[in-house]
Amino acid sequence: MTQPEALTPEEVGEFYDDRGWLYEIFMGHNLHIGYWDDVDPAADPKDRLTDVLIERTRVRAGQRVLDVGCGTGRPTIRLAAATGAEVVGINVSAEQVAQGKELAREAGLGDRVGFELVDAAELPYDDGSFDAVWAVESLMYLGDRPGALREIHRVLAPGGRLVLADYVESGELSARWRRVLTEGFTVASLPTADDYRDMLRVADLEITDFEDATPHLRRSAQRIDRLVADNYHLVEERGGAAFAEQFKASISDIATLERDHLGYVIVISSRSR
Repeated sequence: MTQPEALTPEEVGEFYDDRGWLYEIFMGHNLHIGYWDDVDPAADPKDRLTDVLIERTRVRAGQRVLDVGCGTGRPTIRLAAATGAEVVGINVSAEQVAQGKELAREAGLGDRVGFELVDAAELPYDDGSFDAVWAVESLMYLGDRPGALREIHRVLAPGGRLVLADYVESGELSARWRRVLTEGFTVASLPTADDYRDMLRVADLEITDFEDATPHLRRSAQRIDRLVADNYHLVEERGGAAFAEQFKASISDIATLERDHLGYVIVISSRSR
């Protein structure tokens, strides 16, 4: 597998700091795709994905969870509220870390939910110090994904779970769609589903469940054009007419990339020793 020409952690942080207002308009504080099933049809699809991941994490009060690439922290806080666990969210965006801390205070969970400016490739935590780790649409941005998985294995306690949810390449991309991927996701390539299987095996993380969640990605992508149309005036007010038109064209290409050319997996693995 060829490693992507990824941005540095500092550059990724700057990317999200600069575009935070756009993500807030279109995604709120859930910076991930949605999930549709029959369990709670009335639920917000993005919250439903968080709940699916919580169910598969299997932690309880008194245990510790690390959320790698936590965004602005809504899923992190939802995890802590639902389970009673202590959760640490890490991010390379200083702005998103600050937002997460404020959301935790507002939720009354500042004593159990923390947010820290940390590079996933160099985790400053003791061996075996977490009962579970989340990596939700975060490994895709890293240049050394196998290295990050080794770090995750190190900080997981024996028997601890990794809950990974991420985009994958599902087929060969043309030059055009490779360019859209690079410009929209800041990486030149993504792993395939088989790449993730191999990386987890090499990191000594045993896969217990592997879901092809591509239908949920497709459904999320189908909503993007309507979201842009409904919120176009907000983008124009903040960024100006020229920026709004450029953004509209770019996000339309990203929606097509996600709908027609990428896949999505949810993988549960555990540290056996």
